[in-house]
Amino acid sequence: MNKGFTLIELMVSISIIAIVSSAVMVGRNGAEQEMSLRTTVFSLSQNLREYQEKALSGEDVNCGTGKNVCGFGIHFTQNNDFYTPFVDCSNNCPEGVHSFDSNDIARPPISLGKSKICSVDGHNFDVVFALPDPTVYLDNVAWGDEVDVSLCLKANTTIIKKVKLNNAGKIEIQ
Repeated sequence: MNKGFTLIELMVSISIIAIVSSAVMVGRNGAEQEMSLRTTVFSLSQNLREYQEKALSGEDVNCGTGKNVCGFGIHFTQNNDFYTPFVDCSNNCPEGVHSFDSNDIARPPISLGKSKICSVDGHNFDVVFALPDPTVYLDNVAWGDEVDVSLCLKANTTIIKKVKLNNAGKIEIQ
């Protein structure tokens, strides 16, 4: 009696392995994309905390003649795959406009990789941590409640992660 596999048994085994492998690979791609989005959202929250810390510490930046550092912020534009950190510079900090404008020093934009900004309460948005308190300005309003920055995958905009920021400076990932 021969102790071996027949050709049919071998073909069935290979077919089963191929089917299971393809199912695993399809699921793996989605999981990789979600992990990428989670990593991007975590990086965004860390950058917000970094700029909040810069305002708390009163980091010194040369804004130019007659201008002072009023705060540190991040500018979001809906549907972009990047956001722009900036130093809020003005010659009248107490009465100044706390949003991204031509007086400010833009830092290099930060790429979101495979993700994009799906929604920032429906439009472009600035978050500014103003000195010296720091007061948090959400779209140039110091008393604004909170804002959700929603990031989604470029390839699948139904997969969304949010960073929530309130006017007290609390930053949380949802």
